[in-house]
This record gives sequence, structure tokens and C-alpha cells, in this order.
Amino acid sequence: MPKIGVVGYFGFSTDNPIIGGQMAKTLGIYDQLCKNHGEENVQIVDTSNWKAEKVKLVSQCWRVACSCKKIIIMPNKHGIKFVLPFFATLKNVFHYQLAYPVVGGWLTSLLENHRYLKKSIKKIDYILPETEELKLELGGFYSGNIDVMSIFSIRTPISVDEVNYDIEPPYKFCTFSRVTQEKGIDDAIEAISRVNDSSTKIKCTLDVWGPIENGKEEHYNTLFHKHQAYVTYKGVLNGEDCLKVLSQYFCMLFPSFYPGEGFPTSVCESYMSGLPVIASDWRFNKEIVKNDETGYLFHAKDMEALSRCIEDAITEPRKILAMKKICLEYSENFKPENVIKPLTRWLCDA
Repeated sequence: MPKIGVVGYFGFSTDNPIIGGQMAKTLGIYDQLCKNHGEENVQIVDTSNWKAEKVKLVSQCWRVACSCKKIIIMPNKHGIKFVLPFFATLKNVFHYQLAYPVVGGWLTSLLENHRYLKKSIKKIDYILPETEELKLELGGFYSGNIDVMSIFSIRTPISVDEVNYDIEPPYKFCTFSRVTQEKGIDDAIEAISRVNDSSTKIKCTLDVWGPIENGKEEHYNTLFHKHQAYVTYKGVLNGEDCLKVLSQYFCMLFPSFYPGEGFPTSVCESYMSGLPVIASDWRFNKEIVKNDETGYLFHAKDMEALSRCIEDAITEPRKILAMKKICLEYSENFKPENVIKPLTRWLCDA
């Protein structure tokens, strides 16, 4: 069997990988490829430390170009500036085929600002964005084969019986993302505090999960201390117990306004935990969070609207309980064997 090449952000080459959707999906696709085709038939190149290992990266990419007939590229928004033109340029020499499962929503902006990337993207044989809206956006730059392939998780969804159906206050909310201002963490903290400050009793609490942005530790330590009556920083949540931990919460807050937001892994895994999501209507969230079914949507950066959504959730807790079951049902869409079917078909085509 000809080897399959995967060039992407695995996070193996750096002590401080960027934990997020890019790394999760790259690792997830690699895991599925090994199961379907055998680990010995999958050749990888890790781009996570490309700036410090440029010579090594060029050498590894060259070997993949020489030896693989099907190559999947999945670098982050920095690595793509090298990886995409490299493989686009050599494509006519080695006659391989290229697929690009896109993670996040930053690609169209990058193409608009870099002519050489706009030219290189036309050499891709198959592009797989995560949402229908991004597919439409990419249509302005690419006229080739394109299908939607959402995010997925290789974790096992929890069962209905494991979900926390407690509706006694204080209601436990959480965030589950990188701890940055653009991910809306500051807004989530402020909104929870506003809801509580309007009452003589503690209505709700917030646990913040995720890695703190480099250089922002002091800012967030100060913020957590200021709101310590309602807010607790819990650290990084990973491992197989991740979904069980999330399942014990009442609702997740996702007030992101991150420019590169795509299909957040955190929302996918929240659904797999039976956890409804209160999300901003930023970028593609309207495709992912079904208002009044799997959570609530509010206008991005609107603190009053976010606070109202939290109030609505704790005022009608039984509605949130009904959403929990819908979220678990919806999470069936994120089984890896279902999600990667388009990529699997492409790999099997001659």
C-alpha cells in the first residue's frame, strides 16, 4: 500500500504546544488513519516547531513528497505559509494528490492578504472546511473539489445516565477553551459576577478550564482573585475523564470573538458530555449551536445579552435539562468514523 503523508500540527516537537482544535483534529485524523490503514502506512511530519527546525522540516517534507501518493496537510495558520506553497510547488514534480482538512475560520483572511497562498491553494485536490459558511467563503478562492467535514472527537461520549441533572442553585457553569480575552473568558467572568451581584444569594458559579495565554498570567490571576466568590480557575482539562468532568456542569459558556474561530472542539465535546452551550453568534457558531435546542445564542461582545442568557438558563432549569438530552443525541454527528468518511473515500480513490 502506498504511504499516506500527514503534514500538520501534532504538538510533538515543542514543549509548549498550542492546545486547541488544530492539534486535536490533526491527532484525531492521524488516529483514524492508523486504525484504517495501519500505522506503518502513515508517514507524518510535525510542523509545531517549524521556526526552530526549518532545515529538518524541509527534509521531512521532501521525503513525504517523494514517497507518498496521497498527502494531507494540516498546519496551523503560521505553518501554512510554508507547507502550502512547498507542496503546491512540488506537486507537478512528484504527482501526488493533496487534501486539506481546514481547522478554524482564518483561512479566507489569510488568502485575501497573501497572493502566493491564493495561487497555491488552487493546487489542492480536495479541501474539507468545517462549516457550510466557510465552504461558501472558500468558493471565492477555490473552484475544485470541496466538502464539509466538521470537527470530531476520539473520546467516548458519556451515557445519558452519567449526566448531572441537578437543578439546585448555585448553578455550575464552566468555560472550556484557551484562557484569552478573544475567547470571551473576561466576558464570561464579568457576566457571572453581574448575575450574582443582582441577588443577595449566589445564583451561579463559573469554573474556568484551559491553558492561560502566555504573558497573561498576571492579568488572569488578578481577575480570578477579584471574582473569587463566584469564579475558580481549574487548570487544563484533558485525558479520558474530560467528558465526565464536563458532564457535571449545568451549562457551558462560549462567548468567543476570536477572529479565527471555526468549529470549536470545546463545543463538540460539550455536546458529547450532555452539556448545553451559551455561545456568541460569532463566525460559524450559528451553524453549531441551535438556539433553544442545544443552547442559547447571543450577540458577540454584548455583555447584557450574555448576562440575560445566563439568567434565562437558571430561571428555566428544566429547559436546560431537556437540552442536555438533545446535546447527547446531536453528538452522534461527531463520531470520527462518520465525520471522516469524505476523506476516507478520497484516500481510497485511485
